[in-house]
Amino acid sequence: MNYLLRVSDHLNQHLVVLTLDDRIVRQPAVDIVFEILGADAPEELVEAGRLPEGQLDDLRALQKLIFDRDKDGIFISNSVDLKANGEELDPEAPLAQAFVSSERDSIKYMRCDLTVIAKNASQANPNSDLAASQKPQPGTDTSNSKMAQQIEDYSRVIFLHQIAVGTIIDVTKDYAELVDVVAWAEKECLIEIDVTKAAYKLTEKGKRTHDSYIAEAQDLIKRFDIYGDVDVDASGVARFDTNLGRDLRVAAFEAEGVDPFRARFLLGLNDEEWNKLDDWMDKFQSADWYSEIFAPVEKAPSIEEIGESKLQRIIEQGKAALRLEQSR
Repeated sequence: MNYLLRVSDHLNQHLVVLTLDDRIVRQPAVDIVFEILGADAPEELVEAGRLPEGQLDDLRALQKLIFDRDKDGIFISNSVDLKANGEELDPEAPLAQAFVSSERDSIKYMRCDLTVIAKNASQANPNSDLAASQKPQPGTDTSNSKMAQQIEDYSRVIFLHQIAVGTIIDVTKDYAELVDVVAWAEKECLIEIDVTKAAYKLTEKGKRTHDSYIAEAQDLIKRFDIYGDVDVDASGVARFDTNLGRDLRVAAFEAEGVDPFRARFLLGLNDEEWNKLDDWMDKFQSADWYSEIFAPVEKAPSIEEIGESKLQRIIEQGKAALRLEQSR
């Protein structure tokens, strides 16, 4: 059974979803914190199919929050607490005890939400200020370079997703569009040949990698769908899901430190938007296609348009509503 460990800071500015197995989760929680979260070479977690490549930077950011270092090596910082599903993490108990049963598409798996909590508000990431969350400005070299890298990352996910949903990619044919992505997937041991179909299929590592993207998307749905329909009255009271409000998810993503473009992409993946895309090979590496996908993000109400303080109050009310719903 898969064990999905979702790790985030208390401000939700950094998030990783790690895929673990029975052998690992039977270890004491503190050992896993050092072995997995404190990995000297996080790239090896990607190679092992435990961490999506796109989350490497988030893991490195979390490492800086969790660990300090002295002459003997790293140690867990005294400035943070670790909570698993809202409870203090027992460092000596097997991490498996912190997981709860979950289900997706009739497939059962185990899940644990591990939160890194700064003991003092002053130790929170200084970039948490809502005003620091800005949409990327198009037209700059940095923006273009970043977008090119994102398209490469997204195209790789689309490729894995097409295989995951049953698209037949004939290995006896030469597809110029797929040369690079096939070479990458083979190098990462994410695909193999199904000899009975003469087509590519996902390896176990490939399945875990694909599942991690879906798990990340569903976590976004759980946390942010409530802001898809927000109606605020003159007194500042926010009402959700009335069919009378505005979609403020993009601003909420930005305010909570989530890349709204990545979120849009993952939500489309989860919502099966591209499951039956006959011309996907022509589109999955096309900047124009991604521009269409991300157009709603570009056009969405911004933090500045809504107002920083107003948005913060809306988010606080949204979180309160979610906590109330979960307690029922």
